[in-house]
Amino acid sequence: MNTTAPSPNQRTPKNAAPFARVGPVLRDVVIVSILTFIGGVIAGVATGGPQRDPQRFIFAVMISNLLLGTVGFTIAGCLAPPARWRHLGLVALGAWFVGLINVAFFGTRVLQWIEGAIFLAVMMGIGGAISYAFIPKSGPKAA
Repeated sequence: MNTTAPSPNQRTPKNAAPFARVGPVLRDVVIVSILTFIGGVIAGVATGGPQRDPQRFIFAVMISNLLLGTVGFTIAGCLAPPARWRHLGLVALGAWFVGLINVAFFGTRVLQWIEGAIFLAVMMGIGGAISYAFIPKSGPKAA
């Protein structure tokens, strides 16, 4: 009979929640990515594209991404599991990696993509905070 206690690495509580569920994170990455994509298309059409007035185009894309990205993170915060901020952080990380599409196909420089992490963090913070106005506490035990 072994009477030694299991090491901390071997102990797992029966009701231990996973760090994050992949499905909800992917769903919310898609929501944020689609909303920011749509905003970029609308901004491009409204300004005549980057060829007509590059500064106006970039400003319009930034504003549309800020607004629609914040809406996306608000939706993600409302749909989030109980660990709302961890979930939103993973969604922001996923959306940031999806932004590599802009580097590969739309001429965004890698440095701009890296700096975009700050922009995503701002959208996440604002959207996550707004989500508390709709769903004060997330998860099935909220009420």
